[in-house]
Amino acid sequence: MRIGDDTWTHRSFADLVAEHGSFFRPASWLEEAPHIPGQCFAAASHWSDEKDWIYVEGFAFAPDSAPFTVFEHAWCLNDEGNVADPALPDGVVTGYFGIPLASSFRREQQRLRATMAVFTSDPSNPLAGYNKQILQVGLPGHALATDIVAVLEGERDASIEGEGPLKGPAL
Repeated sequence: MRIGDDTWTHRSFADLVAEHGSFFRPASWLEEAPHIPGQCFAAASHWSDEKDWIYVEGFAFAPDSAPFTVFEHAWCLNDEGNVADPALPDGVVTGYFGIPLASSFRREQQRLRATMAVFTSDPSNPLAGYNKQILQVGLPGHALATDIVAVLEGERDASIEGEGPLKGPAL
């Protein structure tokens, strides 16, 4: 859904994720805590703070979940850089595409927007809508979790050259 015009850096959340996102393969949820369906932004924020994991916001691909086979979602990357999805049960999602965020940027945006979602609309506060400021002017330099982004760029280059997979177990 496009909300901006030609003067905006990103005319939609999808455009923002397409430019700055990375693909992640699903991984098993290894924590004792149950999944929290419908609360992905809050759950990913909680685990990001609790375990010092990286919060990621973007899209989840769930081909067996018609009519919503691709949807806005948040998850974490654990200490090994694998997906840790505290909201959806294992086996629902076949792939993730999102932007790993620096914790300070995530907290700043959540506070400014009064919602747990950084970029997109959060069902717990639908009045917040999309983050128009970021869509208009683009991501600031301090927004990305630079440690993981550098690793992902190296793995992406290796995958293109046939030397290695992207994060997580095979689909």
